[in-house]
Parts: sequence; C-alpha cells; structure tokens
Amino acid sequence: MAAIAAKVPTLTLNDGRQFPIVGLGTYEAPPGVVENVVRVAVDAGYRHFDCADFYENEHEVGRALRDAIREGKVTRDQLFITTKVWPNWHGRGRPTLSVQRSLKNLGLPYVDLLLIHWPTPFKQVDNDFYPQDASGQVLFDESIQLVDVWKEFEQIKRDGLTRSIGVSNFNSEQIADLIKNSSTVPAVNQVECHPYLSQEKLLEWCRQRGIHLTAYSPLARTGTAEEKNTTSPLDIPLIKELAAKYGVSPAAICIKWQTQRGVAVIPKSATKERIVSNINIFHFNLTDGEVKAINGLNKDWRNNTWSQFGINKSKNWPFNIPF
Repeated sequence: MAAIAAKVPTLTLNDGRQFPIVGLGTYEAPPGVVENVVRVAVDAGYRHFDCADFYENEHEVGRALRDAIREGKVTRDQLFITTKVWPNWHGRGRPTLSVQRSLKNLGLPYVDLLLIHWPTPFKQVDNDFYPQDASGQVLFDESIQLVDVWKEFEQIKRDGLTRSIGVSNFNSEQIADLIKNSSTVPAVNQVECHPYLSQEKLLEWCRQRGIHLTAYSPLARTGTAEEKNTTSPLDIPLIKELAAKYGVSPAAICIKWQTQRGVAVIPKSATKERIVSNINIFHFNLTDGEVKAINGLNKDWRNNTWSQFGINKSKNWPFNIPF
C-alpha cells in the first residue's frame, strides 16, 4: 500500500505568498538519481523544491516536476520552486540571464522564489562557477554592489520571472543595507542551520523585519567541514532519546525542531524511506522544554565556512560578524 502523502503547513511570506515549511533540497543530488528522487518526493507530499543553477541538475528536476503536473499528481500552483543566482552572474543584466537559464532548464515560465546565492560577486564569466588565478585564488569583482544586484531582482519580479525574491548566506548588515537602499524587504534568508548552529540571533533579527529563515544542511552534513571528527547531530543522545520517545528518526527530530521555531527546512536524501520520514513530522510536537534543550546544543559551529579558494578574502564574506 502506498504511503499517504503528507500535508505540509505553510508560512506566509512578507509579500503574502504561501511557503511550505518543509521542502526537498537538491544540492549534490547526482544526475540520473535526482529525477527519481523528485518523483518520490512529489508522491510523499513535497511541494517545495529548492534548486539552483549551481547544482547543475535543474533540467532533471524540471523534467520530473513537469511529468508530475502532466500526470495530474500536482498543479503548478501547488508547487513552490526556488532557484538561485550564483556569484559569477551578479553583473548588470546577468541575474536576468541566470534566471532565464534556470527557467529554460526547469522548463517552467517562472519560479516562486529567487535568491542571491552568496553575497560575494566573482569575476563575471559564463561557464566557470569558481574563476581563479594561477595560484587557485578565486577572482572577485569588487566593483559590483549587492544593492544593484538586488534592484535587478526587483525588476525580475516585476517582469514575472519570479513571484518572490530573497537572499541566501547574507548576514544582518548585508540585509539591512538592501532594505535601506531599495523598496523590497527580502522574503527569505536561506542559511546553514542545525542543532550545532541554531542561528537564534539571526532568526530573531530576521523575524523582527518580516523575513523568514530557511535552514539548509539541517543535519550538518553538507559543506566543507573542517572538524571532521564532529559528532553528527543524529548521534547526540538527546536527539536519539527524543526520536525513540516519538517513534520517529533522529533526522525527523532535527527537522521538527526547526519547524516549531518557524524555520523552513530543506533536507535532502536519495533514499525513499528518508525522503518520506523527513516530511512526516506533523503528527507530534516537541515540548517547549525539548525545543529549548535542542537550542542548548548550539556551539556556533559552521559546517560550510565558504572559505574555499580564498573566498573569505572577499570584502563581502558574510561571516566576519556574529550574525
């Protein structure tokens, strides 16, 4: 018997649009696998799919979603699809080209949310995500102002290529600068967030301004970890005890903790069982004390420092301040 598709609650973005609180992350979902992963996810009840040009798999994600629409499993209006503009597409006119490229790969006329993927503009070349000099240092274009990228995002929204706009991996000062110098408050800030990096200060700062946080790497597994011996949150006794108490997986506890804080979550998996269990979390609630106990696991440990290829030398590297 097929599993019953989960019904996922939504958050209301500051532009009035509904945002499913749990979605499927597609980063590092390999070619030949991601298409089936998306099909399984649709059947499991996922309607929020987090994509990016950088992931180089949007054509397969799009094919699976279009098939689901054609088969009557879902309508386009029921889907919430995010894509992102990588730093080598930040120059004047280039964010629009990046979105058009993603839409072509997805086979869709618009996305629901468009994010500035990282706040560190690179040298503007089409086919190199990490343009570098002979020593391996990534090449920046420090003449590009993030507010100019943001203003083009506003135009992309007016043009109907996206319904909402936001940012990813921005700190509070960078977001404040966008708000001060434009007419649009970002709808979302997508950041690394898990029990070891609870982001409580950034979460509260964004909440006060009507910005929703989305947690990527919610199980602290994705990125360029520098502490290879760090215990997975899934192996923490507290998380395992709560999983046993509620009859769910440790991953489900980490995801549920986020949703109860009002944080959207985009876990990823290529395994059907995990895809299903990651979204079937709405039949129970953690107590306030349990949420606080998980908050207490925070140690401000960042799995993805965004320092590869010397990116931390950028004036816009987002981790120079606490949040």
